[in-house]
Amino acid sequence: MIKQSYSSRGWTKRTGASIGAIALGLTALLLPGCSNDKEIADGRTNTTAEEVAEVSPDQTIGKEVTVRSQTAQAVGNSGFLMTPKEGEPILVINATGTPFTLPGTDMPVQATGKVASFVVADIEKEFGLALEDELYVDYERKPAIIAQSLALAPTPEGLYEAPAGYFDKPVAVEGEVRKLAIPNTFALFEDGWVDDIGVLVIGANRDFKVPGNIQEGEKVVVTGVTRNVNILAREAKALGWNDDQIAEFEKRYTNRPVIVATEVYPSAVDNK
Repeated sequence: MIKQSYSSRGWTKRTGASIGAIALGLTALLLPGCSNDKEIADGRTNTTAEEVAEVSPDQTIGKEVTVRSQTAQAVGNSGFLMTPKEGEPILVINATGTPFTLPGTDMPVQATGKVASFVVADIEKEFGLALEDELYVDYERKPAIIAQSLALAPTPEGLYEAPAGYFDKPVAVEGEVRKLAIPNTFALFEDGWVDDIGVLVIGANRDFKVPGNIQEGEKVVVTGVTRNVNILAREAKALGWNDDQIAEFEKRYTNRPVIVATEVYPSAVDNK
């Protein structure tokens, strides 16, 4: 079932901290470093991108963070650099256990993991990696993200305009919610995108539940896999939809990408 980050007192953001001055310009989305609704509701150290410059890198070591940014270059087989608009690049180590192919420089990536003071020997031992030591000399003792999750991070409009590059790949898409009449679905939009349909989000199975406190226009992040809607139409009955709902689905979303969601959570970027 989809993980939810909502407490009984309302829709509250997950806790966490951002990378710090070295990552000025990276968009901090959420920092899911808590394990229960009480910790979520407490709202400790929830940091947005605007506050990044005020956080010391020392305060982020050991914290779990989620950031999205353009990628600059690969560092060996398991590392790459994220490039903020300002400040120094941040090293990301792929500890997911699955190879991750870097996209083009114009395609953002989302990484989730703990911030560590990077020491090659320690990282290799803890995560069972074989890193090319000579390539990491410049990053020793500097903060790095040890990623447990990696995904392409297009905007809703970017996903709609060029869906082929995302089909059957993990994505993390941030957008504003529009509720729909079909159960346990919603659409994602973004400011400035002239479109009245949006990107459809559905669950991976009939157990998917849209969190009850999501409001129209709320900004969320959806993680999952992008699928071709024409393929999904054949599977719609398995989601518990009736014939009228399937017909509406096919009418509105034919030839458009759909996100099959595994997780929905609030963005740490405040709505303006």
